[in-house]
Amino acid sequence: MTKVISITCPKCGYTIFSRTRHDFRPCFCKSVNIDGGFEYTKVGFDPKLEPPQPKEMEVSQTPKELYDDWNDGTEKFGFIPPVTKEEINE
Repeated sequence: MTKVISITCPKCGYTIFSRTRHDFRPCFCKSVNIDGGFEYTKVGFDPKLEPPQPKEMEVSQTPKELYDDWNDGTEKFGFIPPVTKEEINE
């Protein structure tokens, strides 16, 4: 388990996190973004929205797996889609 800093977009519901330094990661609708990986946290957002609150969360990937995903352009990690009410009730 690896701790990352994430934000959730109030518009599209995606939770995003930056995998490494200079990994600029926008959400699905591009209303919020995060950058910095493990070295710093920089958050951007549409000024019409409330500022997203960064929060710490754990992911199952190692820092190396996250770096390799970014470096190789695999793009498998860094996005967590919103959970629907139907999924919660299953």
